[in-house]
Amino acid sequence: MRKMKINYQDKHVRTILYLLSFFIPFAIFAGYFAMHGMRILTVDLGQQYIDLLAFYKDHFFNPAAYSYSFANGLGGSLIGTFFYYLASPFNMLLLFFSKTQLPIAIYWIISLKVGTIGLTSYYYFQKHYQKIYALAGSNAFALSGYVIAYNLNLMWLDSLILLPLLILQIHQVGKKNWLILVTFLLWVTDFYTGYMALVFGFFYFAIYLFNHPTNWQKKLLNYVIKSTTATLLAAFALIPTIYEIINNKNSSAVFNWGIQFTPYKLLGKFISGSYSFHEMQAGLPNVYLTILFFLISLTYFLSQEFSLKERLSYAILLLFLFISCWFNPLVLFWHLGQFPTWYPARFSFVISFLLIELALKVLSRQSKISIKQLILIVLISAGLFTWLLTKNRFDFLDHNKVLISLVFAVIAIIIAAALPLKNILVQGLIWGLTIIATALNLNSSLNSISYQVNEDYSNFTENVASATNSIKSQDSSLYRLEKTFSRSDDDPFSDGYYGLSVFNSIANSKINSFISYQGLAHNSNAFINKFSTQVLDSLLGVKYTLQPYYGDDNVKNSQRMKYNNRLYRTDINSMTFGGDFKQLSYAINQTALPLAYISQRNWATNYFENQPIKNQQSFYTAATGDKTNLFTAINLPTAQLENAKASGNSTYQKKVLTQVATISYSFTPKTNNSYYLQLPASLTGKIVSFTINGESVDIDARYDQVKLLNIANKQKGKKLVLSFTLLKNKVNLANIIIWELNSKHLTTTLTKLKENQPIVKETKAGTIETSTFTTSGNKTLRTSIPYDNNWTIYDNGKKINYTKFTNTFLEIQLVNGKHQIKFVYVPHQFYLGLLLSVITGICLLAYYFYHKRNQ
Repeated sequence: MRKMKINYQDKHVRTILYLLSFFIPFAIFAGYFAMHGMRILTVDLGQQYIDLLAFYKDHFFNPAAYSYSFANGLGGSLIGTFFYYLASPFNMLLLFFSKTQLPIAIYWIISLKVGTIGLTSYYYFQKHYQKIYALAGSNAFALSGYVIAYNLNLMWLDSLILLPLLILQIHQVGKKNWLILVTFLLWVTDFYTGYMALVFGFFYFAIYLFNHPTNWQKKLLNYVIKSTTATLLAAFALIPTIYEIINNKNSSAVFNWGIQFTPYKLLGKFISGSYSFHEMQAGLPNVYLTILFFLISLTYFLSQEFSLKERLSYAILLLFLFISCWFNPLVLFWHLGQFPTWYPARFSFVISFLLIELALKVLSRQSKISIKQLILIVLISAGLFTWLLTKNRFDFLDHNKVLISLVFAVIAIIIAAALPLKNILVQGLIWGLTIIATALNLNSSLNSISYQVNEDYSNFTENVASATNSIKSQDSSLYRLEKTFSRSDDDPFSDGYYGLSVFNSIANSKINSFISYQGLAHNSNAFINKFSTQVLDSLLGVKYTLQPYYGDDNVKNSQRMKYNNRLYRTDINSMTFGGDFKQLSYAINQTALPLAYISQRNWATNYFENQPIKNQQSFYTAATGDKTNLFTAINLPTAQLENAKASGNSTYQKKVLTQVATISYSFTPKTNNSYYLQLPASLTGKIVSFTINGESVDIDARYDQVKLLNIANKQKGKKLVLSFTLLKNKVNLANIIIWELNSKHLTTTLTKLKENQPIVKETKAGTIETSTFTTSGNKTLRTSIPYDNNWTIYDNGKKINYTKFTNTFLEIQLVNGKHQIKFVYVPHQFYLGLLLSVITGICLLAYYFYHKRNQ
């Protein structure tokens, strides 16, 4: 058996090894989810990415749809969004599935990406290292802690596929290589993690030159020219994306010299199953690569098979990468100037890759582990596991997980101490141990995460999309639509409508700022129509509202949609009933303004933090010219206490701590107007629960903000009991206000304003046209279309200027006469980038043919 050898040059053997590099990680990953009903949707994958992928599927043959879409919040370009979320060629697999089957399609896409990571990393490793060890290393990388933790961010995985190919091209710099192609693909498939891979590639190349200085000037020139050429080829993606990020992003990052965590804590992430939901949200970098590869990688720095110069250079790079995980200036450097919101250390895949390669260097070059190396891994193992087993130091680890890694560490030490590394059986043993270790880590890590039921997405999307398409067939004008429930903030992308919600990392900060002033639930890159009012809906053109409909009892339980995130909106009662669909009905808001409307007067708007009533009044006055105060404050009734006592300044506390305590207010509307309860920012669902006549009402927001709850409409003389149940021992209920909306005056004003308004239609993506209309005297055409320098506006075919309305939307000053307005969105940055890409491509082709002719 010692003499047993494998002819790795044999074509069939090479094919088998390539197939194994793909199918083993693919089977482990896909098999886990197959045993769990192929439920793969969780967190952002289920609440953001799937909706964008649905949009991708719907508009695959209409790429112009990305130039501009009103599904993107109140409206905006989706070019940057495409090159962040959707540019992966794997996404074309979606075309073979129906929209309701998207969760299954995503399952296959991610599984195929995991397998392809194994394939490309093996392709690189086997060119430099022993084949079986290369196979083990590829499996460790394909199922590394980064992949297991962040597979739900499926767009990031393309960079892990391309990273080994990038490093391979770096080794071939100065010779014939594909550096231009690989660099181009890294920029285009996902510029964000592509940037991280390319930065690592630059540092890796610097070390390569340092250790291989022969013809270094020629190699450096080749690297710079080809990297620059690839970047210019990708200009059509990079320039519009960078523009959107700079123009839209509201950076909350403040440079500081602090640290993210105590550095030694990173050791806990090399243990099997070192993951949990909290780790996804705000944890430590995911650098797991199996304890065996981790320990062997450390022996590289004591290996006499490699020069001290080489070992020091890799030690410096590795130290820099580890410091980058916790030192804030370097965290900002790797994450394009932003601290990650969720998913920490998004570049950490390069750490796992480098450690695996260092381990492969040792395994392939050395015949046996030296005594010094053995002592090193024994001491590190003894210290690490003693530290972990003496106290529960991490919430994401338990003794069982630590003991599993301890067993693998002991096996690694035995192999290092007693077995020759070049023996084929030892190689097979290490490969087998790697497969088992990565599978166990996957299972224990993902078991700590909950996943959504696929049918919840399918049923929801099928019904909502059917309803919105039906409404479109009846109304061809440009309008917005909303719901009293939601599955995600990105429902408009999945369900084909324009609404008041979005969740997008490339968010328009100006729109988010406007939304925050108006009081909708929001955070830095998302908002939703929660806490909206009749005033805001009408001014923003929300013409239709979908509601649950329970009248169809013939619907099977398996096909019933879930009405999640319900909104308490009694003001829907004032709308006109539109009709019923399967499991849904809709109401028509007769006071909703078109997205472009003629107004007479020009009033300035002044917005104030956490004063949504005042801000909506200011928006209303600016839009209509009517200075009438729409809202009137009503004194809060006397509180009725149950197991609670007042302790001054509207503060209440429990009498008996072990019993339920409530503070209630009985309120009877004196009119059929809409009434809104204003709650202070400090009052959240963690402090109290809130009910109206016993019905639970959600009061949580994304950030601490003042909240408006619509508590009554057309309920004159009907008693309402507003109850707060204490979830803490004490609560402050100061600054709670009931506002009465003058609904009749609002309806009268907006109905009159809507008379003789032009019809507004979207003729194609990024093109909006009005019907012909006539104005007498100077008027203003105001819109709820977000302002953007890329708009070009024509009046009767003649280009005209435009300004900002309420510092947010487009506004046009009109003179006396007949008008026909056309809005055209022209993504200039994309065309500029495309021009650079085309010129670069032409120059590259010219050089190629010139070089070929003169060979």
